[in-house]
Amino acid sequence: MKNKKNTKAAEAGKGAKAATASEAANASKTATASEDVGKRGPAGFFRENALFCLLFCGMGIYYLWRMFSIPPWYDELYTYENFIDRGVIYSMIHWPLPNNHVFFSALSAVLNKLGSPYIGLRGISFLASLGSLLLLYRILRKAVPANLAAAGAALFAAMYNVVQQAAQGRGYALSGFFLLAAVNCLYEICVPDAGGIKELQKISGREIKERKIDRRFWYYVGFAACLTGGLYTIASNLYWVVPVCMAGGLYLLFSGKYKTLFRLIGASLAAALATFGLYTIIWLAIGSNFLVKEEAGPFFGKGHFYVLLHDPFAAFSRGMQAMLSDPNIQSIDRSRFNSEFIQYLERVANQVYPNGGRILLVLTAAGLVLALLLGVRAFWRKDMPVFFLALYTVVLTVMVPVFLTVQCVFPYLRVFTYMGSVLAMLFVLMVYAVADIVRSLAAKGKGVQVPARVGKWAAFVFAAAGILFLVYSCRLPEYNAGYDSRDNHIYAALKQLDEQKVDTVLVGDVYARLNLYFHIRRCRGKELVMDYEQPDYVLMDKVQTGPEGEALVWPYEMNTQDFPWEWIEKHMEVVFEDDSYIAYQVVK
Repeated sequence: MKNKKNTKAAEAGKGAKAATASEAANASKTATASEDVGKRGPAGFFRENALFCLLFCGMGIYYLWRMFSIPPWYDELYTYENFIDRGVIYSMIHWPLPNNHVFFSALSAVLNKLGSPYIGLRGISFLASLGSLLLLYRILRKAVPANLAAAGAALFAAMYNVVQQAAQGRGYALSGFFLLAAVNCLYEICVPDAGGIKELQKISGREIKERKIDRRFWYYVGFAACLTGGLYTIASNLYWVVPVCMAGGLYLLFSGKYKTLFRLIGASLAAALATFGLYTIIWLAIGSNFLVKEEAGPFFGKGHFYVLLHDPFAAFSRGMQAMLSDPNIQSIDRSRFNSEFIQYLERVANQVYPNGGRILLVLTAAGLVLALLLGVRAFWRKDMPVFFLALYTVVLTVMVPVFLTVQCVFPYLRVFTYMGSVLAMLFVLMVYAVADIVRSLAAKGKGVQVPARVGKWAAFVFAAAGILFLVYSCRLPEYNAGYDSRDNHIYAALKQLDEQKVDTVLVGDVYARLNLYFHIRRCRGKELVMDYEQPDYVLMDKVQTGPEGEALVWPYEMNTQDFPWEWIEKHMEVVFEDDSYIAYQVVK
């Protein structure tokens, strides 16, 4: 019995020594890797990531050009005048309709203090888009070689919806950034030892454990913050928040990391509570605003603080009801949904790559199959970075049709801009899976292994093709045109307006009024007064509401007969005209 006990103790001792030795070896490798990075310096880093560095710099220049050259469209202009230009607090509590991407508007209001309306309107999207490129490349580098990761970044940057939102004054680019930031944090939580370089100065087991715990905590905090930021920007980001949490949970379940799973659930619940608290402020503000304006209600004519003090629950429930009853998020008839579902998915695909349509849907389906097979193989081979990435892409892609089917809705196509990064990862995994299958077949067939040089050159060619496709795409006219043609016509008219000769204006529709506010009042600093009788400048849609002056139809604010035609004919001349708009200026 003593011998058995001694044997078991010896085996346990050996196991402990082996574990310690393993930790020390891993730490030693980490330290060596860290030293290698230090020795490489910037030049070595650039050589290793040359294609991505060139891609990043090129897209930075392109996004900067877009920010100042592409005219803002209606939604951007509405956001700027009604939220951004009114300050941070106003942006955070005023929600008349889903046009207010709350956190985006609040952050943009901060940048707006720099004095440039274009930076205030689009600066956050510009920064978020560059950040998304970095984060996408970083997460891909965890699992695939540098050139394949660069190819994924190029395919992402070449997507039409990504390009359109890259320097646009809306919250979709920021939403995509929060998604990728959340996934990067999730990766570090789920696969802490793979791919990354730990900043360790010592190799003792205790030092390693303490440093890992410390870093892991901040990744949980970052993960929760990114989920909250995404939901606080656009509520429909629930479409990616839930699948991201699901992907992390499934990974930890399959890996048997139950303690980590409970911590992740805790971080997700913290994000949910924080989001609920932030939206509670909005609901209280919306609700109190409705209650003080209801003539038949008990709070008519009272102040907002009076309502919040005496009946906050009434304000809360009324505000929540107003947000949830928005017609843009209501379900449609099930039969209509079933008949139009495939066509809707095609329209979504066309927003990824123009005319992608069913071809892209077929590629996505094939990518899902390959990613699933790759994920299974990676799990059995303990290749956890690849397994994580495969699981993530499959879950997020599959959940799109699931959510749509359950809700029975067809959201605005731009809602799914966040899927750009997911699809880019999926396309990279397709190539990686095919290469993996080829290597396996070659090894099983004749015992011949594919030389590493062949794989490297193949990855380089794929990356180069992706960058060429990006350059080609970004030169297409539809990529570099304004989001709405109406705003392009108005912008062209206002470029020719001589504000030194004009003090009063008259416009016939909402689009023109918003453009006038942004381009003339804010960009040029010229205060113009609306004059309905003897204006210095008149800008109108040639159609307006029809030659007979029918009933007012949005976006028109004036019927045809309401314009001071006698004044226009006697005192004004045409200074701009195209196929959509005409402008008159007084002759002085």
